[in-house]
Amino acid sequence: MAYATLRHAGRFLTAETGFGDRKMRKLFVFGISHYCEKARWALDWHGLAYDEVNWPPGPHMVLAKRLGAKRSSVPILKDGHTLIQGSDKITDWADAQAKGRAPGLTTPDARALEERADKAIGVNARRLTYAECLQTHPHVVKPALFHNLKPLHCFAANLMWPITRRAMIKGYKLSGNAAEESRARIEAELDWLDGCLEDGRPYLTGDRFTRADIAVASLLSPFVRPDALPLYQRMNFPPALAADLARWQARPVVTWATRLYAEQRTGEAAG
Repeated sequence: MAYATLRHAGRFLTAETGFGDRKMRKLFVFGISHYCEKARWALDWHGLAYDEVNWPPGPHMVLAKRLGAKRSSVPILKDGHTLIQGSDKITDWADAQAKGRAPGLTTPDARALEERADKAIGVNARRLTYAECLQTHPHVVKPALFHNLKPLHCFAANLMWPITRRAMIKGYKLSGNAAEESRARIEAELDWLDGCLEDGRPYLTGDRFTRADIAVASLLSPFVRPDALPLYQRMNFPPALAADLARWQARPVVTWATRLYAEQRTGEAAG
């Protein structure tokens, strides 16, 4: 039944996809994805223009397949006939485009820190947020997930939402102690990051702004809720998640991420 509904929804996704214009660089995202924010920030920092296209979860599987992507995950960058999938690969691509014109974002230490942040913060921030919202407060995340969709995409997303919601709960393993597990892992990583910043360094690897800084600040953005991301600010989190935000606001790494957004975030982020 789920497959049949997905196939049915796909019939409505043949228009307004933006696939035909090969001259315009496009970044396909989920509106509230912190991984998409990581890719967006890297492109913006290098001054690489793109047209952002929001996709809804569920129908995105059809859209990614039609685009020619190997997987259904976002972000996906389309530059002419070239597809780059994943925030880390998009950052690599952005660095390569800017080579010789601007300092790159990549160092061995920065790449290692980004990989750690992806696993420790990125995965668990997403799981914690969805564990607290999707099962009992889906109205908190649905408008954000459907933010700025094209009309046909929104129609398909609403059609599929009951199936998509159940699939997300199952896929991210949100039942049982999911929130407590991910909350504990995030707090352990915040402890480690606070320790990294104890010596007063401006950036995680020292005096140079790198992809590690973009990664940590972006992946913490649902909890930092910077001015650059008003969509997060408009989300009314349920009590347990709101308590996490209040408890973490005074942490050195959260204060650092807030400052980083104010000082280093260039270009337009998701509104």
